[in-house]
Amino acid sequence: MKNECGRTRSLAFRSLIGVLALLGSVNLCFGQEEAGVLDKSRVPAEATTTKQFVPAGWKIEAQVTGDLNGDSLPDFALKLVEDKAEKNSEGDPTERGRALVVVLASAGGKLKRAGVAEALLQCTRCGGAFYGVVESPAEVSIEKGTVVVEQEHGSREVSNLTFRFRYDAATQRFVLIGFDYNTADRLTASVVTESTNYLTGVRVVARSKGNRDVKTRSVVPKKKVFLDDVKAEEFESAALKRLHLD
Repeated sequence: MKNECGRTRSLAFRSLIGVLALLGSVNLCFGQEEAGVLDKSRVPAEATTTKQFVPAGWKIEAQVTGDLNGDSLPDFALKLVEDKAEKNSEGDPTERGRALVVVLASAGGKLKRAGVAEALLQCTRCGGAFYGVVESPAEVSIEKGTVVVEQEHGSREVSNLTFRFRYDAATQRFVLIGFDYNTADRLTASVVTESTNYLTGVRVVARSKGNRDVKTRSVVPKKKVFLDDVKAEEFESAALKRLHLD
């Protein structure tokens, strides 16, 4: 009886330790700092240098130059990232938010904010298992007067998203002219691609069927979607629903 009581107390003690360990791991998870979101109101309307468009707590991760409004002056697309340590005290990569700021140059030397997207670029640790400890890509480029954003994420299924924006003189803002969504299953090698042209109002979907692709075309509304309002996660969710992949 005495030994039985001892075993009971031992089991209870080990159970308590297990619960405490579990709670400790939960607290640790909740204690991890999530990626921040840029406050648009802190980005000035005008400045004389690109660095002045960067609020405190952020920095320029990449800067690309090109004529975006046809005036032959060099404009800028700024990829911002949170200005905090890339790795934590244990050496693991931290999760840092990203944002896109588009700046137009004027003949007088002034720079003017033309667009700010706080939910377009994925965070540095949002690439999923496919990228492991490597920082997730969010590539920004200027091609023939168009701002192009390309990024991907996933694990077994890898998804690639490409957004294209062009300056609209009527509104003096950047509008979405194209969105491409591609998802590939690395195990089965099946690929589904959706390409939407908002200028022509045409959407093309291609699905791999063995050694050939089956394509379908549909018409979409020619509406203006501004860069400032584009949220990558919402666009991907809508594409998955349309493609019956959710």
